[in-house]
Amino acid sequence: MYQKALSEIMDELTYLINYLANKDNVREEILKLAREITRDCAMLIRKIHKSNSKDEFEDKLKEIAEKIKKLNSLATFPEFVNYLSTPQQEFVEALSLYMIKFDNKMPSFKELDFIKEENYILGLADVIGELRREVLEAMKDDNLAEVERYFKFMEEIYEFLMNFDYYHVVDNLRRKQDISRGILEKTHGDIVTFIQNLKLRAELKNVQK
Repeated sequence: MYQKALSEIMDELTYLINYLANKDNVREEILKLAREITRDCAMLIRKIHKSNSKDEFEDKLKEIAEKIKKLNSLATFPEFVNYLSTPQQEFVEALSLYMIKFDNKMPSFKELDFIKEENYILGLADVIGELRREVLEAMKDDNLAEVERYFKFMEEIYEFLMNFDYYHVVDNLRRKQDISRGILEKTHGDIVTFIQNLKLRAELKNVQK
C-alpha cells in the first residue's frame, strides 16, 4: 500500500527540492528588503530631527510604506512573519515622530492597516526616546512651549502603552514599557531643572536692570 515506484519518489524529491529552494529565495528577498526598510527608517528619523520642513519627507514615507506592503506580501510562509516585526516598528516610529513634530498628532492604528497590531504598539513605545531628543533640542533653544508639547506626547504615549499587559503574546512589551518609564522619569527631571534654570536667569536679568 505504501510502496511507490522509484520514478514517483524522484518526482516528489524534485518537488520538495524546488519547494525548499523557493522558500529559501523568498527568505533571502524578505531579509534584504527588511534590512533596507530598517535602514531607510533610521536615516529618516535622523533627518526629521534636523529639519524644520515637513514637505521633504512625505514622498519618502510613502515609499517606505509601499516597501512594507511588498514585504508583507512576501511573507507567505508562517515562519517568516516575524521578519516583519522590526521594519514595521521602525516605520511606526519614524511616522509618529514626523507627525508629532510637524502635525502635532500621532498616527492611529486604523490609518496603518498594513501594520500588525503588536508592531504598532511597540513602534509607538520606541518613539518616546526620539521625543526625548526633541525635548533636549528645545531646551537648547530655551523653547519651553516645545519642551512641554513634546513631553505631553511622551506622557500620552506612555499612558497608552500601560493599558496593555499581554506579555505572553507581545514580545518585548514589558521591556519597552520599562524603558519608556525610565526615559519619561529622566526627562521629567531634566525639565524641572530646565525650568528652574530659566527662572534663575530671568531673576538675574531683573537684578542687573
